[in-house]
Amino acid sequence: MNIFQNLQGFNFREGFFASIPLLISYAEIHFHLKFLFPKYYRKEPEIITDIPIRIIKNSMRTIPLLIIVKDADLFPVIINSIQVNIEGKNKRFSQNFSIKKEIKDKYFSQIIDINVLEFEADQYLEIIAKLDVEINNKTKIVINDNFPDLLAKPYKVFYAHEPLPLPEKWYAGEPHYHSIHTADQVEFGADIKSTAKLARAMGLSWLFITDHSYDLDDSLTSCIKNDANLPIWKQMQEDVVKCDSKELKIIPGEEVSIGNSKAENVHMLAINHEKFIEGYGDSAEKWFKNKPQHSLTEIKKLNEENNLFIAAHPIEKIPFMQRLTLRRGNWSKEDFNASGINILQIINSAEKNNIKCAVKSWKELLLNGHRYYLIAGNDAHGNFNVMRQIKTPFWKLFSSQKQVFGQFYTAFKNKENQPIAGLKNGEIIVSNGPFLTFNLKIGNEFFPIGSNCKCRKANLMIENRTSIEFGKITKISTFIGDYHSNKETEIENPEYNYELELPEFGYIRMSLETKNGGVAITNPVWIG
Repeated sequence: MNIFQNLQGFNFREGFFASIPLLISYAEIHFHLKFLFPKYYRKEPEIITDIPIRIIKNSMRTIPLLIIVKDADLFPVIINSIQVNIEGKNKRFSQNFSIKKEIKDKYFSQIIDINVLEFEADQYLEIIAKLDVEINNKTKIVINDNFPDLLAKPYKVFYAHEPLPLPEKWYAGEPHYHSIHTADQVEFGADIKSTAKLARAMGLSWLFITDHSYDLDDSLTSCIKNDANLPIWKQMQEDVVKCDSKELKIIPGEEVSIGNSKAENVHMLAINHEKFIEGYGDSAEKWFKNKPQHSLTEIKKLNEENNLFIAAHPIEKIPFMQRLTLRRGNWSKEDFNASGINILQIINSAEKNNIKCAVKSWKELLLNGHRYYLIAGNDAHGNFNVMRQIKTPFWKLFSSQKQVFGQFYTAFKNKENQPIAGLKNGEIIVSNGPFLTFNLKIGNEFFPIGSNCKCRKANLMIENRTSIEFGKITKISTFIGDYHSNKETEIENPEYNYELELPEFGYIRMSLETKNGGVAITNPVWIG
């Protein structure tokens, strides 16, 4: 959820100018600028429901429906009941839940477990939540959320019989996610306890909590005032410890705003780093005070066995107003080298164009001789099925599935579910569902993705899997990157044990597509 808060003591002058570069991105229904009220302004708290995009029947007998109420301390609300309508291919029915709860909290959440045992597995279910609420002494029906003018579309959930089609010792997860501890003028996420339950229901094995550095240093009473004791950072760490489990490994982190070679603010994921890394250059907390506090050149000396640093959406296009007012920029080759970071979260949403541009940029880096590992995340702010945003500032909202939790995941192979060790090992794929990996066989020796070999011929040993949700595999491609020619050669649909002619120096990588839009991309085996 990306939402402006109507904070007590909000400084209008700073709040107004800080909001300008961000207004196009985020949605809220009770933020306003002095005498300027948006068309969608309401004297109500945000009331939001959400649901995972996928549920695994064998691990969950119910579908968890998340209810979030935000800023009810300003606008109290009573939730009387919820009616949930579920429709499948050959069946539909409703369930009613009595809530009878008055809410006056700044943040409230509850999960309702929807019984779906009557439905057959391996089909999409459409779900609508109707909430009977009382706001300002008036009864109101809220369908899915109370954002004005948004069309109340049913949530679409795939009710899968089996888990994601991953072999043993492969673990899928979400490396870039914002929880409730990302809370400022413009956005917030969901609480970690609720997130953990929805992630387990989806069949994920691990999760990084990556809240903004410029939120984690705030005081408990104001998002534009810092607290040197870091109470929010400490609370996030405590929440992670409480919710971490063997079934779902949760690791704390932060999305650090840090300086690139041009002294612009770029974002880096610092995972399991013991000390807080300060970074508020692009926080919009103070007008024109936007210089980075730290530089990527400092990161090499912070590397330890148990922490991990990742380039967050390093090539994402930065809007002009954010470049101008927040001093935001992109990563360069110099930045990767200076920081020593070789894991790049280039895929930042599940949109086809995003994936296409991401892979193209990654390919260019590979062909220049750089060993960079591709990972995928969604940068979701508590969005599990849909995200709500502003389309026209102060006038129109819209919803999309651009950045939804777990929609495009990263998976690694490791003897145990240890995400940091697994990602550092380099045997990594990214996917929105199907599975693909390969080994190069040279004699009796096998070289997995992420490894290095020296030979001019090898046999391609492919392993791939799909499921009913993603459909039949329609295309498998092998890409041979040659450093000398600075080109990739594509071989379509190679057979198992296909003999490859290898370049003297380069790499081999693969991708897969399925009938229902499934995509899987491997990292390379490097040659020479």
